[in-house]
Amino acid sequence: MKGTAIRLWSHVFAGQRGFLCIFSGHRSDAHVLEKIKSHYLRLPVHAREAARYAERESAAGREVYSCAHLLARRRRVKENATPLAALYVDGDGAKVGARMPEPTATVESSPGREQFWWALSEPVAPKEGEELNRRLAYAMGADHSGWDLAQLLRVPGTRNCKYADAPRVVLAALSESRYDPAELDASLPRIPQTHVTCAQRSARPRQPFADPDLSRLSGPTRELVLFGNSGKYASRSEVDFAVCLAMFGAGYKEAEVWAVMTDPRHAISEKFLEKGRDGERYLSLTIGKAATAARRPRVRR
Repeated sequence: MKGTAIRLWSHVFAGQRGFLCIFSGHRSDAHVLEKIKSHYLRLPVHAREAARYAERESAAGREVYSCAHLLARRRRVKENATPLAALYVDGDGAKVGARMPEPTATVESSPGREQFWWALSEPVAPKEGEELNRRLAYAMGADHSGWDLAQLLRVPGTRNCKYADAPRVVLAALSESRYDPAELDASLPRIPQTHVTCAQRSARPRQPFADPDLSRLSGPTRELVLFGNSGKYASRSEVDFAVCLAMFGAGYKEAEVWAVMTDPRHAISEKFLEKGRDGERYLSLTIGKAATAARRPRVRR
């Protein structure tokens, strides 16, 4: 395992100096990450120690992730991000299209799901890198929450305990190619304005809403809530947004949407629960965007 993790880090960090955050947690029966902890080590000098630490955490039955970029200080927040030597997107089931730049590294986080990296010929400022990540994600229809700064991605060689057989995370492809950031900027499609409109984040209610009535939803939406994506949507984030939007369209209140999206009995809560303490931030943006879209007047043609 140590070899594959170090190979990936050497490729995507390209000798940069900074702190690598190794994040781990134990997945409960409700699929929530518990007993989470963050461990920081300096790279490149402590790369082997970081890989050994990740291996020990995985052997103890814990989910293991690392921050997708290095940090200037021991705290995983956007403000501490160092320049990005590689771009990244959590595909969450989406694939890289034929007209897109080929990733320089691909990590199979579970069967059929990949995380993609595009190494750069020179580092870019964190905000510039984040925007390029977002354009890559939208171009391939990937996880719309899997591109931002402070993003956590699985470490190759560790186990994905979300599944009963705990498949190993695999470094599936690695090349020596590197992309010129200016050329990527020129070649990637711009995000339509509707995607960048500022949306009000939704605050999670202090008092939980008890068992909203799902009978007000259409049959297909109710199936998405109870059983999850059947293949209609390219990613779980798109499914989550679609369900939230449908609930607002059916007249549900924000508290009811939060209750449905966080209920572990519903398959739709999978991504929220999987993200652990980042799940609330993810849903706050998703529900807020859906509420904004639901309030937007429809244009009759």
